[in-house]
Amino acid sequence: MKRRKHTITSIICAAAVMSFCTPVGVLAEDETHTLTLLDFNGDVMAQLAVPAGEKPDLDSVDTSVLSEYISVDTEKRFSSWSEVPETLTEDMTIQALYRQMTISLESAPTKTEFYDNFGRIRLTGLVVTITISTQLPEKDEDGSFRIETDKVDISSACTTSPQTLDEAFADGNYPTVNVYPPGSDKPIVSYTISYVSNLGDADMDGLITSADASYILGIYSDLATGKKVTFAAGQTKRCNVNGDGMIDAGDAALVLDYYSDAATLEMPSWEDILSQ
Repeated sequence: MKRRKHTITSIICAAAVMSFCTPVGVLAEDETHTLTLLDFNGDVMAQLAVPAGEKPDLDSVDTSVLSEYISVDTEKRFSSWSEVPETLTEDMTIQALYRQMTISLESAPTKTEFYDNFGRIRLTGLVVTITISTQLPEKDEDGSFRIETDKVDISSACTTSPQTLDEAFADGNYPTVNVYPPGSDKPIVSYTISYVSNLGDADMDGLITSADASYILGIYSDLATGKKVTFAAGQTKRCNVNGDGMIDAGDAALVLDYYSDAATLEMPSWEDILSQ
């Protein structure tokens, strides 16, 4: 009988001990860890209570509050977290990393004279870039997050106001053109353009025909033989079609190209001919 009593007592004691012990590797059901989130400057922006062994829900964090404009042309946005833990087994701190974008005007349009008063505004010479600086999770020897920099040419994506030469010259010559980077309502550059009429009308009769090409060749011949040539006001510019400062056979050839286009096209374009 004593042996039986001893056995029952042992079982009761063992059960009592087990009720107060958690086996190694088994987590308590209500155990949580704290994930502290830092902003770009290293200040606490939020804390998440994460059940032990589970993955934190970082998608629930509103990172849009981190976006800011450093200047009119520079914006800083959230890029990624310094670390994304698969599970949380202890308290942890991670930091928001940024992507900074700066739009820069490298070169303003060099084409300010147009020989058509219709069609698109060609932004010849315009160079607009966006420099993207992205923080990386890796750190340098000083303990700072490394930064990767890339520069992208966005000139072709820029738009103008007015959008066309028709609109620009609707109210007269010398209008102002504003150039906008993509997605921006602030012009990165503004400049004045002008319309040069009667290009190629060398003999100044109001028409552009093969006679003008012959006229230019006559001037070219006179100049080549040292003869003195007198020009009327504005006539030199009409004859020097390609704008290279010389009146020669090249100008005459361009006049013939325009004359040929005029025979088949409703609106022949000097801008198209000169850009070929």
